[in-house]
Amino acid sequence: MMTKLPYNLDDFGVTSRRITTNGIELNVFEAGEGPLIILLHGFPESWSVWGPQVPMLLNKGYKVAMPEQRGYGESDAPSDKSSYNTIELAADVAGLIEAYGEEEAIVIGHDWGCIVAWHTAWCHPDKVKAVGGLSVPWFGRGEQPQIDTFKQQFGDNYFYILDFQRDETTALLNEDKYKSINMVFRGDMDILNQGAEDANFFERITLDEAKNDFVSDELVKYMASRYEFNGFEGPLNWYRNFPETFKLTEGKSDLIQPPAMYLTGSREWTQEYIESIGFDMSTLFADLRINESTDAGHWLSQEVPEWVNEQLSKFLDSLEK
Repeated sequence: MMTKLPYNLDDFGVTSRRITTNGIELNVFEAGEGPLIILLHGFPESWSVWGPQVPMLLNKGYKVAMPEQRGYGESDAPSDKSSYNTIELAADVAGLIEAYGEEEAIVIGHDWGCIVAWHTAWCHPDKVKAVGGLSVPWFGRGEQPQIDTFKQQFGDNYFYILDFQRDETTALLNEDKYKSINMVFRGDMDILNQGAEDANFFERITLDEAKNDFVSDELVKYMASRYEFNGFEGPLNWYRNFPETFKLTEGKSDLIQPPAMYLTGSREWTQEYIESIGFDMSTLFADLRINESTDAGHWLSQEVPEWVNEQLSKFLDSLEK
């Protein structure tokens, strides 16, 4: 396995250790001393996608913790599919805050990590000093499980989240870990406008490595190496628990109470999606302090790291006023 960390993070004192939380152990990469900030990766990422943010956060005096979330890397990967519902994932983060001996922490996430960050602030507001999300809006609980909404909206047409329910797609991603990561990070797919023709996930992606050259081969290789431990089964199980999460949050208000930040790109598919359905997430926050977009796609922390750092720094500074 690779030992050198991407983004020269070895030079910033980043080390890892296993931490018990919510009945499992997570492998957590950490550095610095000070108030705790937890950075949550998405799919098919690893903790290392936060590399461009680490030096800035250390310079601002934070203790940075970047867990390999449940099912990822060297963290525990339970075999029970239902153990990956988002309420459990949020409880992992809440327990991590306790394990650090803190009463509260700042929680920031990207992609699925963003969804977990929202749910942590939603379900454990007393433990979250502030919450930030990159690339995925807060939808609230909704009137039905999100997967049912997708089935209604896309019908017979292909949609990757529906495809991710299938064991065959797990096997496809597990065949070649490097190819899987490389295709997703460096390829293009018109996510919202796929037809119903018979084609698998990879066959719908156009690979142009020069297009997303902000994702280095070093980072792709490192992320792929993290999937050699447990493969893609656990990560894909995150997508298979919308009904369970919906059931576990019955009767809960959609409002997120802690101070919040949302960052997205103008070429982000979820942004196109919420605009198409006329959804305004700002009404679901008690204190949405930053809600900004820039000319970028999905991989914000790699594509526009300076902009992300600027907005994140502004948000953190607002918490001290």
